[in-house]
Amino acid sequence: MWMASSLALAGCGEPGGTEAQGAAEPYAVESRQLNASSSDEALVAERRLIVYQTTSLTLYAVASDGSTRMLAQRSGAPVMSPDGRQVAYSKLPDTYKAGDPVVRADLHVFDLKSGLVQQLTRGYDDVEPVWTPDGRSLLFQSTLRSGTPSLWAVRENGTGLHQLTNGAQVQVEGASLVPNPASSGTVQWSPDNQRRLIVYSTTSLTNGDVRVIDFSRSLEVQSAYSLGVGHSPRWTENGTVVFARNEGEKVIYIEVSVD
Repeated sequence: MWMASSLALAGCGEPGGTEAQGAAEPYAVESRQLNASSSDEALVAERRLIVYQTTSLTLYAVASDGSTRMLAQRSGAPVMSPDGRQVAYSKLPDTYKAGDPVVRADLHVFDLKSGLVQQLTRGYDDVEPVWTPDGRSLLFQSTLRSGTPSLWAVRENGTGLHQLTNGAQVQVEGASLVPNPASSGTVQWSPDNQRRLIVYSTTSLTNGDVRVIDFSRSLEVQSAYSLGVGHSPRWTENGTVVFARNEGEKVIYIEVSVD
């Protein structure tokens, strides 16, 4: 299932071992950065707190004094808020093993300053959170909530939960059935952060449907349309979208303007 394969894997070691005292893993975020970084060099600099995930899917927070706290025995990859003050993640059951289908995952937010953890959702398969540019809400994926893989939104305080795509209330042309992205790594807001466009592909390594969704300021879907078949889409600084397409043994790259 895409939900299981989309969970981020990084680091090494098992819970209870020495992994928490080692260097930060690739899926780490620190409070002085605005975005998660996979660069080891970026994590060597002075920091207040680091949150990182291991291959065992254990999530840790490490303070500047070296003290370590386990946030979740099993989790999805941590995602830093735009202002660098909070980290969101999906907490999986403690018995979850990588590769298992995700039948339960609850969204949590860890406040770096207060050290408090707030649970935003419960009881469903809520995975792959991504912050909105203003940092006030999280988009996430769920199948069990409606029976169809869909994007949902919830505010950072746990209020305002609502379905964004594939719901009966969505009447926008092109948005009646919007395939979910394979992972949060293929979900990107447009660089202007004003039009609230999100671009993603249904797969990460093979051809899928690369789409753009245009949201209103209240996160209502305004339009949803395909840019073509491909994978690995990304925004450019000019607001165009570049993605790859497998054609036999060749890989070509396509740049598309988004009006």
